[in-house]
Amino acid sequence: MSRALRRTVANQTAPVAFDRETALASMRRTPLDVLVVGGGITGVSVALDAVTRGLSAGLVERTDFAAGTSSASSKMIHGGLRYIEQKEIRLVYHSLLERQRMYERAPHLVSRLPFLFPIYRTDGVFSPALARTLRAGLVAYDALGGWRIGRRHRRISREQVLGQCPTLKPDGLLGGLLYFDCRTDDARLTLAVARTAALLGARIANRAEVVALSTSGGLHTATVRTTAADGTTEDIPVRARAVVNAGGVWSDAVSALADTGHRHQIRPAKGVHVVVPWEKVRSQSTLTFPMLGGARGKGGKGFVVRWGDHCYIGTTDSPYTEDLDDPRCTRAEAETLLESLNAALSTDISVEDITGTWAGLRPLIDTGGGDTSELSREHEVTEKDGVVTVAGGKLTVARTMAEIATDRVCRLLGIRRTCRTTDLPLVGGADFDAEAVEATGGRFGHLGGRYGTEARFVEDLIAADPALAEPITPSLPYHWAEAVYAIRHEMARTVTDVLERRIPARLLDSRAAALAAPRVGRLLAAELGVPAAEIERQVEEFTDDVRRERETLGLAKIGV
Repeated sequence: MSRALRRTVANQTAPVAFDRETALASMRRTPLDVLVVGGGITGVSVALDAVTRGLSAGLVERTDFAAGTSSASSKMIHGGLRYIEQKEIRLVYHSLLERQRMYERAPHLVSRLPFLFPIYRTDGVFSPALARTLRAGLVAYDALGGWRIGRRHRRISREQVLGQCPTLKPDGLLGGLLYFDCRTDDARLTLAVARTAALLGARIANRAEVVALSTSGGLHTATVRTTAADGTTEDIPVRARAVVNAGGVWSDAVSALADTGHRHQIRPAKGVHVVVPWEKVRSQSTLTFPMLGGARGKGGKGFVVRWGDHCYIGTTDSPYTEDLDDPRCTRAEAETLLESLNAALSTDISVEDITGTWAGLRPLIDTGGGDTSELSREHEVTEKDGVVTVAGGKLTVARTMAEIATDRVCRLLGIRRTCRTTDLPLVGGADFDAEAVEATGGRFGHLGGRYGTEARFVEDLIAADPALAEPITPSLPYHWAEAVYAIRHEMARTVTDVLERRIPARLLDSRAAALAAPRVGRLLAAELGVPAAEIERQVEEFTDDVRRERETLGLAKIGV
């Protein structure tokens, strides 16, 4: 990384100029070195890698940044302990290396996360025999790079285990194993990468779908269908010397635009999570428990992770062949997760306790076989006729995938440029002391943990209008200033952009988020001039999505 790049990121005096219309106008006017298709974590990482190498880079996303898999993961930056069991040692090593890099590059968004394995005498969560196997795996995990975040696994006593999670069944409990990985808000991490790329010169736009792709004279022309604030569409041409397909589970559809004979490559695997109030579990660490019914394959494990005053429980791993745009958590899947967790606890959590859910699709490379839990999480980068496609992989190694893809682009362009992102801080992360800020608590700690050094710009909004310090909903810690900031500086264009990805209200408490949707709509109208009819449509779409979630789970109506 050059000092000039770091200075650009570190010396912010105003929010990033993250302007959609300016980006689209530039892409329409001037040919690019590379056009990236897809605004998930892989796509935005490619855009950042390319622009830091001096390439003119553009990115278009058909809906919103992280609207697919990148906002529906388990929200962990981790090596993947279970991959040791599958003997994918190289994947674990590189994942742990990338975990450390992201921990240093985005300290406001990536933090240490303790995991707890309780050990029981006979029947229970984990037996002594299984614990010995787990400990051997943890020794290997630490040796491969788990130690880099300053914590190694350790054995803890029975009393310490119950101190970590007082709702665990005490009978037969011997002690436990504690190890550490990292957590993140995946949607905000994706956004931070995109905004860092924009700060350094990349042209980035959401609500811009590639609907056709052709090549002539060594130049690709993408027909990009843009959707304006009022819902109207316009097709614009974007020309580029190379194209990167980072479409995730939709990458086969993007490949087919350039190659009508494209063979299906991606096999989606569905994973669901459910959210309940933290007081139902009261675990300080991420409690790990065996999954019942083979929901994650043979020997699969579930987990429950604290997120403020809520916690989320995950996850499943099953083949998915339905609508890629609408994966949902079913009641049966929710019951499987809760039954698996309840088997470890002295309390009883029911579907009626759920306050939110999310379901995501892993873009796995189809190598045959029937069980998606056994498919590799390795990535693959291929090139055909000037289109580089990135497939597979996982959140943790997105930077590595982007480096490999950009290497291929440079070879296509006949240039040699080295990667410069390994230690490049993301917007908000340069010289940010996460532990010191978190220790302060209150609004300062909350905003620091979401915006890093950019928290001062959100505070500026509150200073100008103290009413923006009010919470969006009493059940969650988010302020109206964050919604305004999302619209003005984070390219939030719809109610769903604001309440699901910029602010995770829809995930944590969907009923409360639905009640806040009309006011968010009024903000969009005031800030972007969105017509009343379009606002009404967005609010109805958002609340209808929450209604369908609750109906699928058999829960009470939302009351709006």
